[in-house]
Amino acid sequence: MKTKHTKGKWEVGGQDPDIYIESGLKTLCKLWGQGEEQEANAKLITAAPDLLECLDYVLGSFSLERTENFDLLNKCKEAIKKATE
Repeated sequence: MKTKHTKGKWEVGGQDPDIYIESGLKTLCKLWGQGEEQEANAKLITAAPDLLECLDYVLGSFSLERTENFDLLNKCKEAIKKATE
């Protein structure tokens, strides 16, 4: 899978109320808000590259010929497309 997003580990930086998503020395975004919702959003965003990699792995691991995997594979394809196009 070819990707255009920032490579490397995405991490949470800063402290409430100024939470940033960073990769190395690059700031990817700032999250506004406070509390649990802001922290949950930060966790989800930092997991995005790993989740994308997992979806790509699932697509490569399942047989396209097995009909019981059809819905799962389509959901994976749709999520990858949403994240990369």
